[in-house]
Amino acid sequence: MSTRETDTNISTRDVLSHLQSLLSIPVSKSLSDNSTTLTYAPANDPLILSCCCIVSERLVLETNQVSQLDRCPVCEEKSVYIIGLCQNLVDLYQYYAHLKYELENNNDMNMLEVGSASSNYKGLEAEPLFSNPSPTRMCESKELDVEQTSSQKGLSFLGAFHDALKQINVSSSCNSHELSNNSIPNSQLEDNYSNMNINTNPHSPTNHSIASSASLQRQKTRQLPGNTSNLTKLLSNTSGNSKITTSKRHSNKEYLLSKNFPFFRRIYTHSVSNSNFFLKTKVYIQPQISPNLTKFVLLSEKKWEVYSLDTEKPEKQPKLLCCGKSDASYGTSYESLNRMTKTQIIENSNINNDEPDISDILSDWEHLYCKLTENYLFITGTRGVMRVIDLNRGGLCAYTYKCNFPIRCLDASTNDEYVSLGINGKDKYTQVEQAVIILIKLIPETLSSAFRISTYHFTLPYRDPIGILRFSPDSSLLAVSTVLESRFLVISLLDPWRPTLMMKSQRRIDTSLDSEGITDMSFFPDNRLMTVVSLSQNSEPIIIDTNIASISSPDDIAKPKLLLKVDEVGSTIHACCVSPRGDSVAFINRNGSVYIMTAPRMDDNDNKRVSLVLEVANAPRAKEAASIKFDSDGYKLYALDRRGTLSIADFTAGTVEDHSVTRCKILA
Repeated sequence: MSTRETDTNISTRDVLSHLQSLLSIPVSKSLSDNSTTLTYAPANDPLILSCCCIVSERLVLETNQVSQLDRCPVCEEKSVYIIGLCQNLVDLYQYYAHLKYELENNNDMNMLEVGSASSNYKGLEAEPLFSNPSPTRMCESKELDVEQTSSQKGLSFLGAFHDALKQINVSSSCNSHELSNNSIPNSQLEDNYSNMNINTNPHSPTNHSIASSASLQRQKTRQLPGNTSNLTKLLSNTSGNSKITTSKRHSNKEYLLSKNFPFFRRIYTHSVSNSNFFLKTKVYIQPQISPNLTKFVLLSEKKWEVYSLDTEKPEKQPKLLCCGKSDASYGTSYESLNRMTKTQIIENSNINNDEPDISDILSDWEHLYCKLTENYLFITGTRGVMRVIDLNRGGLCAYTYKCNFPIRCLDASTNDEYVSLGINGKDKYTQVEQAVIILIKLIPETLSSAFRISTYHFTLPYRDPIGILRFSPDSSLLAVSTVLESRFLVISLLDPWRPTLMMKSQRRIDTSLDSEGITDMSFFPDNRLMTVVSLSQNSEPIIIDTNIASISSPDDIAKPKLLLKVDEVGSTIHACCVSPRGDSVAFINRNGSVYIMTAPRMDDNDNKRVSLVLEVANAPRAKEAASIKFDSDGYKLYALDRRGTLSIADFTAGTVEDHSVTRCKILA
């Protein structure tokens, strides 16, 4: 044997010894007179602690019996808890155990040849040293069979693409099967370590960062059934095969989105408005869609209706979830309404029973604005009344808030934690009007206490009435706009007791009668960018950088930087919506035209694309404009107009070959 061949030979025992040193973790602890000694060895039960240490489950149980995991047995950090099982180390330990078993029972296996492999095996992964065939090897054999079969046939491009996807399906199902066999059930871990986890109150205030990138995470949705072209069936079919994983369906959707968005879509339309008169459609004063697109509400002067949506099946008709009236009656239909008494309403409110005309106030007020979340419906109206309606209890009025001044606007955070109200109050001594924001913190009902609220009041440095309030995706920031002078501000709500003005700016003032000033604002997922739209002359939608991250001292106020102007959609915009992907924005104008602007970067004016996606009912005022929202993945755009018509533009419903997929009108 030559010297070069001797250098490339590695002893199997050396590899085993090296693996043993790499896989060794603390497995036991011995106490002496003045010190504690940890024993390290490979273990099949490695756990990750919150201090980033990896220890054996046996050591955790021993520590738990003695000191109830007050501190980490390795770094001695206090108040640690278990994050979960380290699956990668478990897999490596199994490989180490099988390698050790093969070495002890096979005397010929004493050297590993490196660099002398045949050219026929280049690029192939090493076979696992298991005596029994594993699911991974079975899947690899199936993949080889598929490759041999496809190589023998003369396939077209579409057929080869189909075979490639079949191989991906096989590998995905096998990987999921292997992980399911090696993983420990969550219920077992919860039973063993429930007393060691740090429990937090879901209703307690949380600390939010100003620029958080965690909101960019997207949920994975199911694939829609396709029944049109062959390529659509190949990419979208989910008929009864439970082994196809969510990531596979997600990748198919991503492929369709990259090909279609924003130029090709399939439109679904549902009308929930029922009119007793021929050729007459009922008109609502304000429609709203919930953040996760599971519900939408139609609001009239005296009634409200909440419908449920199936986001996985856009072709499915919405169903009535609950409904009610301004007199606090509620139910699943108008034929079976439950009426709350005056005593029940006053008990769950800030209203004093001794106030004059309290019965008239609770029965004769009219709806003006609403906001819908996943659990609550917030309605404000005349006489300064705001209702909090619990959707999980069939539309029951959970709380009634009475304000001494008219409520001009409202918004609710997506996490059901805060509600903001904009009012014009008067100073108690000078009688001077001042713009005031009421921040309401919701305290949900528990077994020991009823639904409660706590309020925070703060004034703006302007007398201009408040027009728009918008929370950021993580509820740490609040965007505010004024009516007359078209100012827009950004306020930090990290400390509700001490709100901080972070940014301020102003748009061009238009004094014409048709002008409504700033009509909507929306944050991007990272809270850094924001879009502002207006209905005024020569005020096209703009996308700005708030520059909040550049603030260096508590007294600094950032000045925004203009990144992009969307001239193609005009200056009569009623509402806007930012995609969760952060690369596109939807706009709706006064005539009901819905546009989508997309760009790889929001400061890239040369590569932006603008298309007309939907046509919905027009709105004479911004208050009655249709509500538009993207789904959590940015695959679909929902639009609900004031006539009760829900329109869905699905960019992943099929390919260009499908007759149901139509082309959008391209503007730029």
